[in-house]
Amino acid sequence: FSVSDRDGRYRATDLDYAINNFKPITIQVFRREHKQDNWYVHLSTYVPEIPVVHTRKNGCLGIDFNAESISVAYVKWDGNIEYLEDISYQWKNKTTGSRQTTMRNIVAHIVKLADFFECAIAIESLDFTKKKSIARSEESKVYNAMLSNLSTGMFREALESRCRRFGVELIKVNPAFTSVIGMINYMAKYGLNSGTAAALVIGRRALKLSEKIPQCLLRPEDVNKHDWSHWRRVASFIKLHRIRRTQLFQWRKALEGILTYSLWAEHQLSQQVHIETGE
Repeated sequence: FSVSDRDGRYRATDLDYAINNFKPITIQVFRREHKQDNWYVHLSTYVPEIPVVHTRKNGCLGIDFNAESISVAYVKWDGNIEYLEDISYQWKNKTTGSRQTTMRNIVAHIVKLADFFECAIAIESLDFTKKKSIARSEESKVYNAMLSNLSTGMFREALESRCRRFGVELIKVNPAFTSVIGMINYMAKYGLNSGTAAALVIGRRALKLSEKIPQCLLRPEDVNKHDWSHWRRVASFIKLHRIRRTQLFQWRKALEGILTYSLWAEHQLSQQVHIETGE
């Protein structure tokens, strides 16, 4: 058989590699009745291993999932933002095939960005099956509904495969408090939404950059504790008082009454802390 438009095929170089190096090729020929009875030819073979050429030394693309979009933030090696994008998608009432196509298109776009910036890609290390069962403070009901409808590993598998094909380093980071850190440290500072702010944190974490809590939220007895201990306390306050993400764009006003007068009083501090002034 012959493939008339083979020169235009993206994987043509892989087939050339198999033929020129005498690698075995498995051929599957089948007809799809639901696609106007068209015939298809699938070729499976070995592909050459591509070295990783785009690494975190040139920065990182942080990726964050949201209910109706995937947020992307390119973070330079020094931790500053270079590029932001929200990639919207429609997930509900879609077939599995349609969802897979959507995810592949999104993944192709993300890896193309990494290829352009010659950088790595960072995602949260927690897989979706575990993520469904963990109620983090920054997850909404809409977000959890999206995760429950997400085919297991669909996005991750597509991303891992395409990163290997393009030689892009894929970094998996701990997802702890990425949304809370993003909303408090960066959302108002750079005028971001909660998704791109979290993507920024994910990218910075992949670059091994620290995320200090604002001084006005520190308690004297917590000075020597790990940063995540402080963020865990703030996240629990946000969850307990049901503070919306939009309110955290001005987090000082949203948290001032909570941290100063109610919850902080339980610790019997010798003095109150005024968030607005930091005193």
